[in-house]
Amino acid sequence: MSEVDALLERLVAQFAGPYDFLRELVQNALDAGSDRAEVVLETHTEVGGEADEVVYELRVSDAGGGMDEAVIDGGLTRLFASTKADDRTMAGGYGVGFVSVFAWEPEAVVVHTGRAGEAWELVFYPDRRFEKLRLGEPVEGTTVTLLRRGRASERPAIAEAVRDSLWRWCRYCRLELSFEDIASGEPVELIQDSPAPADTPLTISEVQGDTTVHVAFAVPPSATLLRRGLVLAEGGAAELLGPLLPGLGRTAEHLQVWIDSPLLRTTIARDKVVDDAGQRGVLARAAAAVTGLRARLVAAIEAAAAEAGPWTRARHEHYAHLHAHLGRELEALGAGLRERPLLRDAASEAGLSPAELMTRLRGRSVLTFDPDEVDTGLLAAAGRAGYPVLAAEASDLGWLMALLAIDAGRVLPLQRALFRERGDAASEGLRAAVERGLLAAGVVVQLRLAAAAPGSTAARPGLVGVEVASDKEGALVVYAAGPWPESAWKAGTLWVEDGMLQRAALKAFVSAPRTAALTLACAVAAGLGRAGSEAGAIAEGLKDLSVGTGS
Repeated sequence: MSEVDALLERLVAQFAGPYDFLRELVQNALDAGSDRAEVVLETHTEVGGEADEVVYELRVSDAGGGMDEAVIDGGLTRLFASTKADDRTMAGGYGVGFVSVFAWEPEAVVVHTGRAGEAWELVFYPDRRFEKLRLGEPVEGTTVTLLRRGRASERPAIAEAVRDSLWRWCRYCRLELSFEDIASGEPVELIQDSPAPADTPLTISEVQGDTTVHVAFAVPPSATLLRRGLVLAEGGAAELLGPLLPGLGRTAEHLQVWIDSPLLRTTIARDKVVDDAGQRGVLARAAAAVTGLRARLVAAIEAAAAEAGPWTRARHEHYAHLHAHLGRELEALGAGLRERPLLRDAASEAGLSPAELMTRLRGRSVLTFDPDEVDTGLLAAAGRAGYPVLAAEASDLGWLMALLAIDAGRVLPLQRALFRERGDAASEGLRAAVERGLLAAGVVVQLRLAAAAPGSTAARPGLVGVEVASDKEGALVVYAAGPWPESAWKAGTLWVEDGMLQRAALKAFVSAPRTAALTLACAVAAGLGRAGSEAGAIAEGLKDLSVGTGS
């Protein structure tokens, strides 16, 4: 094998798949100025062959400018050897893409082409030699026909492979591209697609000359690099763009990039986009678009949080959708987000910044409400008490905790954390004893024991609650599932829920007041994050409590 033959073999082998030649022929149609390209698969019965043996004809036709003899000799055939004279040279590279047709292993490749009154037929063979014949009839454009023997049963797989290759590489092409599998009886299929529409707040599309940059925050993440509509490379944003755009971080988890530019070049085998000044310039524009998209995202969330009117399910889904995207941009946007009104305070119906929220809470838990379950009475009471209530449901906790940098224990749903309570006059003795025991342990609080609410079946999330307001209807109390921070309970009135432990302690207080008070006081201390070491001090403070004293 000569050096040229060996090189041709390597060129053929470098193409990723045997049907990638379709991309090269469509590229040739574009270069020839054609406004259309037709791909047709025909199946012919093999005369004198076995019953299942057929000849496959795969034909690609365009209506471009075609080739005259000068172009054929100076470009197309320069990597091949004439059957009449071994005059092959390696000058130029016009035929490099055409070489890819041999990856399909055809037994012959026939080219019909013409220009300026000339018409030619060329037949290329597997040994990379060719014949050239001048035709008497004119030819429009160029038609490349591949012929290969095979089994009839292979036809569906071949047709599907052709279709897959065209959709993978050519679906954005700037010409009318079609595929027809004649034996299937199916109509002609148009191979055509377009990027996502640029009519949402999370999309930026820019066109400068022949270069289009389209960037969006959406899932699944993807990146597509093209030249004149032909796909050069595509894949996940992290895999394809990560090495080219350092610092993407979590942005790659929801980034879709679509770039079409003549500045993008590939290797001869089209296996990767070349890293050069053209590529770097185009990607710099994409990076700038991502920065602009981050600013749009923040502005869209602020607008959604501040919009007046009822907080409907549709509004919440839009707001939560934006916040889910923001969760992937927290690192990129930095600490400045803490001062932006990104949260919806349902109590005041206004936007609220994370920094302002944490200041107003002063260590208390964050209350949230579900737009499908909101209790307007509790919501109004929380507002009067100066307690912000965030628009968030269970599925929003991920982005909410990440934005506020708090743990799940400090986020409580309004409907399951805020309750109206009234004191239980019958439990005054037990209340005083528990308060006294806590005082002995250094826990200075005002304590109330909640009375059973008529008809109420809602379970409190924890034993101990903190009063946030009171009116003629009773006290408004927030309960926490976990221990309360000291800053939340130290200056307020504490409530113990009317639950099993309180009722058991009240019943036992008649015959064993010290044990009952000690048990309940230790449980309250645990709810205040003071469990363990205080038990001895509480017991000491209650040592003279005896049956019949009640105090």
